[in-house]
Amino acid sequence: MVKTNAPILLKILSRTRWISVIPVFTSVAAALLMLLLGIKETIAAFAIAFQRGTTTMPIGVAEEATLRLLEALDNFLIGLAFLSFAYGIYALFLNLQGDDLDIPQWLKIKNIAALKKSLLEVLLVLLSVVFVKRTLEAATPSEIEWKIIIIPLSIVAIALSTRFMSEGES
Repeated sequence: MVKTNAPILLKILSRTRWISVIPVFTSVAAALLMLLLGIKETIAAFAIAFQRGTTTMPIGVAEEATLRLLEALDNFLIGLAFLSFAYGIYALFLNLQGDDLDIPQWLKIKNIAALKKSLLEVLLVLLSVVFVKRTLEAATPSEIEWKIIIIPLSIVAIALSTRFMSEGES
């Protein structure tokens, strides 16, 4: 008669879920870093806007301040994406009792597919901000490189894949 150690193995495997604490904490730390960088860029935008003639680019003060604010927006969005990821990993791997976290309904993650879809949606917004920023950084329309077309094509591809993921859920 063969004696199995399945319960011991299951115990060991169930405890490995605590390894997911690492991406939760590092994602929260990354979120805080990105939020601080966003604050820094916002302050820089105000400094540029109120110090006449001190632009670092061959564009006007308003345009450079706008670019700095877009950079801040980009940083804030990335920070929120890290925070969303941390919440999702926590809910999926660590909160096995299903305790209701005090977070908004739209931030509650039910499975890995929902987490991926949520991150793809954030990526769409980030790519849109990057596209606008790169377009504004060009001093003249002739300075816009043809390679920038890759960004809107990526946006369309990701939007379509997100749409197909949504249709697969229903």
